[in-house]
Amino acid sequence: MLGLVGTRTYRLHEANRVLPEVRRLVGQIVELSGQLDELTDQVRIDEYRMRRQGATQSEAERFEESTTALRGAEEDLVAAVGALQEMGVELKDSRTGLVDFLSYRDGELVELCWQLGEDRVAHWHHIGEGFRGRKPV
Repeated sequence: MLGLVGTRTYRLHEANRVLPEVRRLVGQIVELSGQLDELTDQVRIDEYRMRRQGATQSEAERFEESTTALRGAEEDLVAAVGALQEMGVELKDSRTGLVDFLSYRDGELVELCWQLGEDRVAHWHHIGEGFRGRKPV
């Protein structure tokens, strides 16, 4: 269902129906988000080693490999977040896998709330309340 200004809204059963794809994307986002710090550190280490006096060609190759791995992870992350956005699902926390689906409850625009690891969409909150305002549906 399309809500205000063409924004996608979900009924509870619709959110649960798309949950397998959301779960896959969010799992990928959480994994990639966790890797970014490590990949960034590796790029910095490899760059330092490559720029040292007496650095070898293999150190330059390692820098290129780590840079390529970081760029790939960033591109994959952007693609997964974009796929969620195309579905009308809002990523709230890329580290914990928290997402919201816009919905209506008694005529009021609210957010259905789901976090990676939960079996189904089973919580909601008023807009702006966030995770602490979660209530069972």
